[in-house]
Amino acid sequence: MQMDVRPWLERWQQNNIGWHEPGGNRNLREHWHALRAGRRVLVPLCGKSEDICWLLAQDHDVTGVEVSALAIEIFFREQSIDYLVSEEQGLTRYRATELPLSIYCCDYFDFHEQGFDALYDRAALVALPPEIRERYASHTAGLLKADAALLVITLAYDQARVQGPPFSVLPEEVTAYWPGIELVASCNDIRNCSDKFHEAGVTEAIESVWCRPA
Repeated sequence: MQMDVRPWLERWQQNNIGWHEPGGNRNLREHWHALRAGRRVLVPLCGKSEDICWLLAQDHDVTGVEVSALAIEIFFREQSIDYLVSEEQGLTRYRATELPLSIYCCDYFDFHEQGFDALYDRAALVALPPEIRERYASHTAGLLKADAALLVITLAYDQARVQGPPFSVLPEEVTAYWPGIELVASCNDIRNCSDKFHEAGVTEAIESVWCRPA
């Protein structure tokens, strides 16, 4: 089962990107250093996340995967990063000319580069419907080293009131996907959720931070 990428492409074309966090994610900055992560970091479904720049500033070699070419081009333009575009094994690669950064424009399941030291997932798992999340986790595991560090951020809320994305992901699902991962922080993040949550009367959306050190 492949992802239906059409809704995401439409969202980027319409600038309907309520999941984007201007300034980046506070939990990344607070918890990343405890992971003792190696150099190569994978960021699935990265969009135009400013977290990429923060990871680069920590001396990491960052690889993002994003289905929208528009999102990738916006990222490089907004961050004033020069890049080259090439076709490699059927995938389009955007490579920064002066930084250790590549972003591949493709369906995530078509990306097969391996050997990553760490995973940063803020908006990938929660972007996927339940029927595809197990495959996402399995595919990701195949891209990472066996002892890779993990930082995964999830959201849990009452989906009877509002539908994803972002989807509600329960703790038992996260621990089933990634043995050894542990909950290190959680808070009610409803104030940062998109308008549809507030319009539906949702008052609690628990953002959880999951980590597994290398």
